[in-house]
Amino acid sequence: MVRSIPLLVSAILMSRPTMPKAEAAHYATVLNQVALEHDFDPLTAVAIIHFETHWQPSLISADGEDYGLGQVRARYLSACRDDEDPVGAPSAACQSAKESLLDGTFNIKRMATIITANREMCRERTGTALAPQWLAGYQGYNSPSTDRWCSPGNKTWRVLDYRKELISALVPRPKTRVAAHGATPKPGPKAVVKATGPAKKAEAPARGAAPARSTPTRR
Repeated sequence: MVRSIPLLVSAILMSRPTMPKAEAAHYATVLNQVALEHDFDPLTAVAIIHFETHWQPSLISADGEDYGLGQVRARYLSACRDDEDPVGAPSAACQSAKESLLDGTFNIKRMATIITANREMCRERTGTALAPQWLAGYQGYNSPSTDRWCSPGNKTWRVLDYRKELISALVPRPKTRVAAHGATPKPGPKAVVKATGPAKKAEAPARGAAPARSTPTRR
């Protein structure tokens, strides 16, 4: 799904008020593109990034594992996967891939592919792929050693609750027409009945004749 650019800009600026509006508008456009392609609500991604980095694209986790807006785990990038120590001694290719994650646009696109991968994995493992499930996978709650898959945790509900807050604050509610208190509704136009001549008295059917059947009118 997509959201309006002004709405997404407002949501991003609620997380990082000092971000230039042009930068926020660029991220909003990218969010809509990847959300439409990967079938998720861009406000969910806004909420994820809010808790991961508050929309600071250059942040790296303290343990050196996670990079950029959505705190993507770098060791799982194809360029880092075969490194013996992708954190302490990354190859040149791995280091270059890590730096690319500090580009906000690239990071958001990578987030979208991770969301899709987790959705597919949840569907394969559990038969369903609801937002709390794939978000739990994104947040690292899966545990192969304990056979735990797609099971939401506290961080999951915190993100989804914040998304609800964004919707409540920013998404316009549908307008409903309510009559003013005490107002009397205007009567509709009166039906005009044209006068016709006096009804003719029906003649009794002749003895032995079958009575006439009336045909109902279709509505």
